Amino acid sequence: MPCDWWGHTVVREKLSALRKKLLTRRKRSAVSANKKLARRTPLRTLWWWLSLVVLATSAGFVPPAIAMAFAATEGWDGLRQFMALIATGLFQGLVLGIGEVVALRRGPLRVPAWRWIIVTTIAMGVAWVAALLPGSFGEPDWSNPIVLGGIIVAILMVILIVPIAQWLLLRSLGRDTWRWIVIMSISTTLGVGCLLSGILLAKGKTTFVGTLLPFILTGWVGILLFTVVSGLGVYWIAREAYTVAEAEAAQARRAAKASRATTAVKNAAARVGKRVGATASPAIKKMASKVAAVAKMAGSQTAATAKKTATRVTLRTATVIAQAKDWAKDRAKARAKAQEKKTSEE
Repeated sequence: MPCDWWGHTVVREKLSALRKKLLTRRKRSAVSANKKLARRTPLRTLWWWLSLVVLATSAGFVPPAIAMAFAATEGWDGLRQFMALIATGLFQGLVLGIGEVVALRRGPLRVPAWRWIIVTTIAMGVAWVAALLPGSFGEPDWSNPIVLGGIIVAILMVILIVPIAQWLLLRSLGRDTWRWIVIMSISTTLGVGCLLSGILLAKGKTTFVGTLLPFILTGWVGILLFTVVSGLGVYWIAREAYTVAEAEAAQARRAAKASRATTAVKNAAARVGKRVGATASPAIKKMASKVAAVAKMAGSQTAATAKKTATRVTLRTATVIAQAKDWAKDRAKARAKAQEKKTSEE
């Protein structure tokens, strides 16, 4: 009995010590997590954005600049130039998405990493397609209003497609995130304007270096303008970022709204289907009765025709059989007469 009491006491003490140790570790981990969350300030987002996005944008801009310089000096056709710039544009979107994700996740705006990268890459590719289509396969007719309207739509797509695609992922992380579209559109317009000025400066150059240098210089100016303007906007939006609980509540409200909308659409479809079915059922019944009558008539006519055909075939078969029998009898009589004649002659 004392041994049992001693053993239980030792085990209880060890368990209590282990529990205290685990609680201490949990408290330390919670404190460190709170410290990490406290360090995710809007100002930290701004510094990470200015340092990383400028590098990512520069790395993504170099391949399209080289491709445009080669296309201008080597005389590439429209299709070859189009495919090369689309590939480099996708690479630019990939690098830009990675840089933006790393910068944003260092602050209060913790965007979904893989979805942000994929959406940015695809949207950047679509923007390059919209930018290249008007002039890659021929000179556009500026006097045609339809062509002019298409060019305006392409310009708006170049400016707005990436900000709108990113805003769809950012809208549940803060208040008034629609400002992302405005800020990124302004910064994108500045970058595209600098790129167009580089294209105008490089026009008429015959060497690769002479064509590439205007692209690089104006591109760097556009990259700096894009990074600074978008960084200030990101800082502005990060100050209104939701906490974790607020973000979860916003997502829950959005899911509830989507569920209610889905239920309403299903109920409306059911009501419409019921009304249409009630209205169409007499017509369907009338049509079904007509089809059945026509089928019955066609079946009776077919049966009568088949019966007549069978009767004719039977009569013809009996006639042929009777003729065959008569022919066989005549042959037998002829053979008998021939045999008798041969016998009499012998």
